[in-house]
Amino acid sequence: MEIDSYVVPSRSSVRKAGKVLVSTAGNEDKSDALLTLSNWRAVHVVPINTLQTFLRKKVKDLKFSSPIVAQRLKRTPSIISKLERFPSMDLDRMQDIGGIRVVLNSIHDVSRLYSELNSSKFRHQLVLPPNNYIETPKADGYRSLHQVVKYRNVKHPQFNDLRIELQIRTKLQHSWATAVETLGMLEKCSLKSGEGDEKIKKFFKIASTLFSIHEDSPVIEEFKDNSESELIAKFKDLENELSVLRKLEGIAVSTKHIQTTNKNFLGYQVIQLFADRGKVRLTAFDDPSDAESFYYTKEQETKNDMNTAVVLMSAGNLRDIKRAYPNYFLDTKVF
Repeated sequence: MEIDSYVVPSRSSVRKAGKVLVSTAGNEDKSDALLTLSNWRAVHVVPINTLQTFLRKKVKDLKFSSPIVAQRLKRTPSIISKLERFPSMDLDRMQDIGGIRVVLNSIHDVSRLYSELNSSKFRHQLVLPPNNYIETPKADGYRSLHQVVKYRNVKHPQFNDLRIELQIRTKLQHSWATAVETLGMLEKCSLKSGEGDEKIKKFFKIASTLFSIHEDSPVIEEFKDNSESELIAKFKDLENELSVLRKLEGIAVSTKHIQTTNKNFLGYQVIQLFADRGKVRLTAFDDPSDAESFYYTKEQETKNDMNTAVVLMSAGNLRDIKRAYPNYFLDTKVF
């Protein structure tokens, strides 16, 4: 799809749609608001593609070993949930409608890549300071470096200031986040949004702390005074009680249960995870507009189905897709 084909909704219409989506408005108003949201989400393909191309070249130039670079457009349920959790947030200023994830081997690699973004050669605007959840982990144990980027395009200024969130993390941090999201799918609650059993959340906080110690990086405040041996003992006790690892073990979707429309993974993929059946369906598109339309339709079809998750993303081949978003394949073997 040509860049001139995109029609960018007015920010006032997007802001209004966001308010309607979390209000008690009628179904017709909400249906119109959802279409506005879908159009707003679709235009983020322009900056996200530009930034992903830059990052792929950069990780290649820096000669990182087996990096993962992938992009996704935020799921409608996640967008609405975020608007509900943060009533003062406007939809047109939400910073992670489009997201790019870069996964590297070490914290040193994360720092090297981030320093490149701060160089004069990077022509887009960084929203500073970044949210460095590696130096200051979230209270729930989440760790990653988040940098919001405001897109700049001299020839097509209608896209200026669209925001894309970069998540740069290590493979160990990635495995932790994957396990949290996967167990949340199994338990039918959003652990990463603070829902769920307190003991399960404590289990993951301790796991994160042990990973921080392994990576020689700051730990969450709750366990800063605990020794590694104390944390290991607490972790084992919780595993014996909760069987979290046993629940996660062996549930990954097997290759024979991954259905694809074709073998070309270089465009856009709408991934549908049917968690209760242990199956995944990938539908490929060359045109991002067609992909967003299909994505929107499938979201509406499954909005009340707790066993089905849908996401629109792009990462390269099937191996790259599974490495970037293993939670959509229920794959937590690295964790």
